[in-house]
Amino acid sequence: LPKTMRVDYFHSGTATEQHVALDSVVADGPWAGPRRQLVDQLDLGEYSFQVRDRETDQLLYSRGFCSVFGEWQTIAEAKQRWGTFHESLRFPWPKEPVKVVLRQRITGEWQEIWTTMVEPQSRFVTDAETQRRDHVWEVFTHGKPSEKVDIVLLGDGFAKEDMPSFHQAAKKLTAALFSVEPFKSRRTDFNVRAIDVVAAESGVSQPRSKDFRRSPLSCQYNTFDLPRYVLTFNNKTVRDVAAQAPYDCLVILLNDPTYGGGGIYNDQTIVAAHNRLSDYVMIHEFGHHMGALGDEYYSSNVAYETGKPITIEPWEPNVTALLE
Repeated sequence: LPKTMRVDYFHSGTATEQHVALDSVVADGPWAGPRRQLVDQLDLGEYSFQVRDRETDQLLYSRGFCSVFGEWQTIAEAKQRWGTFHESLRFPWPKEPVKVVLRQRITGEWQEIWTTMVEPQSRFVTDAETQRRDHVWEVFTHGKPSEKVDIVLLGDGFAKEDMPSFHQAAKKLTAALFSVEPFKSRRTDFNVRAIDVVAAESGVSQPRSKDFRRSPLSCQYNTFDLPRYVLTFNNKTVRDVAAQAPYDCLVILLNDPTYGGGGIYNDQTIVAAHNRLSDYVMIHEFGHHMGALGDEYYSSNVAYETGKPITIEPWEPNVTALLE
């Protein structure tokens, strides 16, 4: 059906152990993706999920992705304690009962790590849209969501008086993205919309300087204790806000001049909107989000540990373990 089903779950674990628990199943706005070619042929991502017909086991939909939990498992802290992260799987609303299968790429092979059954007509499925009424506006559109790649831009840390700044940043960073290939020549294959999310006060949290904010989307610097790394762990609120517009890719712009951002494949892009390198960060982080590109630089600190030799060819399309 032409609307989105969202399966929310909690992903908990350490560097060596993980558990998944269902949170809720909700309606998540209009379906922005295609109605055909629903099976992912790219074979990218640390994780993937499948939606299968419960009776026939026919594969109806699949997508690869990465997650905050996946990054958590690679850092030193995960060797010592548990972490819990909220995640979502989004797919076209099925007409009949389905089986949702979450998979992880382990030693180069896909392995099932969690399965849940979903009955669309069940009283445990919330067939009601978000009650948020934020202002949604178009940066540019070139056609129906089902025929285009739809990007939605959200702002975090923008108070009411900062909204002109958010609008300016949304237009500027969109222009920067579409000034480079492959986006430049494919501009008409995209739609870009933005949503005004009004904060009570300006700015987002900077934990290292003990400058805290309760911003609407809970973005903060120092993710995994890296000064420049910015993500949000408040997945449910972000998804509820974004559901007001059709989207395939989700970008959050921060009302902050400090250099920083983050990008996770088929999950989120975050960019500090007011830094002199914001254009570069937008393009770089969106490459992680949409293109599943791996980092190629060695000039900045990272949270993940790479002590073991690489014996399996990476799945990221732009990096390799081969010497020749």
